[in-house]
Amino acid sequence: MRNPTRPSISLPCAAALAVSGLFALAPADAAAAGKTVRVHVQAPVDFHNPMATRLEGIEQYGHALFYQDFEIPYDQLETLINTKLDELVPNKIGDTIVCTDPCPDVTYSIRIKPTFKFTKKNQPVVTKIGPSGDARVKVELSAQAKVSVHADVHAETWFDSVDVPVDVFVVLGVKASVEVGLWPKIDPKPVSLEFTIDDKNIDLELNGKAVGLGMKWGTIIGLSPVGLLVGGPILGPILAILGDEAADYAEAKVSQIFYDRTEKLFAAATRGLEDMVNDYIEPYVKQVNDIKDALLNKPIKGVNKTVGQLLGQLGASLELHTVTPDGGFAASALVRMTGAPAGGKIYGSVRMPKKVCEYAKVSGGPLKGATLPLGLVDANQDLQTKVGQPCTAVLGADGIGRQVYLGANPRTVLGATAQSLPSWKSSGSLTWKGNLVAEADWYACKFELGGLPNAAVVELETGGAVAERHVAVKERFFEITAAGKSLVFDAGLSPEPVEGGNGQVIFGGAGKCGGGGGGKGQRRTSSRS
Repeated sequence: MRNPTRPSISLPCAAALAVSGLFALAPADAAAAGKTVRVHVQAPVDFHNPMATRLEGIEQYGHALFYQDFEIPYDQLETLINTKLDELVPNKIGDTIVCTDPCPDVTYSIRIKPTFKFTKKNQPVVTKIGPSGDARVKVELSAQAKVSVHADVHAETWFDSVDVPVDVFVVLGVKASVEVGLWPKIDPKPVSLEFTIDDKNIDLELNGKAVGLGMKWGTIIGLSPVGLLVGGPILGPILAILGDEAADYAEAKVSQIFYDRTEKLFAAATRGLEDMVNDYIEPYVKQVNDIKDALLNKPIKGVNKTVGQLLGQLGASLELHTVTPDGGFAASALVRMTGAPAGGKIYGSVRMPKKVCEYAKVSGGPLKGATLPLGLVDANQDLQTKVGQPCTAVLGADGIGRQVYLGANPRTVLGATAQSLPSWKSSGSLTWKGNLVAEADWYACKFELGGLPNAAVVELETGGAVAERHVAVKERFFEITAAGKSLVFDAGLSPEPVEGGNGQVIFGGAGKCGGGGGGKGQRRTSSRS
């Protein structure tokens, strides 16, 4: 893939810079902003680094896999092109032709000044093509530029002189188009490029009247769609006052110089057009890139399965969403899950600490606003009398909120005009298992979450009586259930401990100061100063 940074406009090659950007579609002479084309993949896996996937940020996964801004910086290019064309012609060319017969010598000089000017500064038109299940666009550009060559010719003998200004111009139309497939494959087609001659001054006339010394002027502007200046001269002598040998030779030399320089200027402009179409219009991707296949083959860390292998268990499908922001085109392929209840389960236990850390918030002095641990204090002392009672009686009917992940919202990457889809929905049921038990540092109750999808990202959050017992937790897990057994992976997709063939989620634990342990501690305000 080519570097997705816009090509530098300070390229050293004059041909590549001469006339870069003579294209783009839009209303005639419009100079509207360029159009962007991009494609995203929103999946619950880090597309570029699957092993770094973390569940805390899965809603945000979806960086553009293809992004190109089809904008032509006309004003910058016009200045640059003129500079580069000037480098192709010296300030002044001249010589003296010595006459061997009884005739005067002829001294001649020629100054050539090229000028490049965009006459139509259009920007691209981006159009979606093909069936709705594909993301395929056509980018079309059309513009126009005038390339002028002015020459000041001077010739003199010992008894007379003449100055002849001559102007030649062509107006070139440029049309370029390219089709780019974005889904299921990033598949650019070859760029189509066409030149037209929209105007020219083939009937050249001198802009002044020669007195005493004339010169023949021969030049060509033979033009074709495949190149410039490939034909022969189309003008005969335009002025002939002196007919001696030296004058004839001077005429031939001046004609050759003007022809040669004009040919080089027009040819450089044409090559520059082709180069800059390739730089600004050709997609950066040089080969077909099957992003759908790449997505389905992304491994899920810890699970040892690919996204494609898990689609069935996840109840997932691929959806394509497209928008046309500001005349551009954006697409996102999403992995969306139904979240339908099935045989998925998560087992675990809640550990309610016997001690929690007491904190003080400093209200004055240099540490104002700081929270300082004071030490462990007793907590949940009333549970001692409830040991052996059913956990349902101790903690009530609920206490652990459950949501399953449905997939990213296309609006996250496509903007406000895209369809808004929910990313989470409530799911499953909570069952407290057995009776309250007492351990050295906590009281514990086991639980079972049932009715979950057979595979799902699940967000669990303690609340109600569980949170009141100093177990405040909000975490995400990946669960996969098969053959009656459930495996659970943490937010970094590392496996949770297994007991009885099932993964176990542990909430809470021993109270600690300084982080970790048994959940939320007690706080009080200190007036230390």
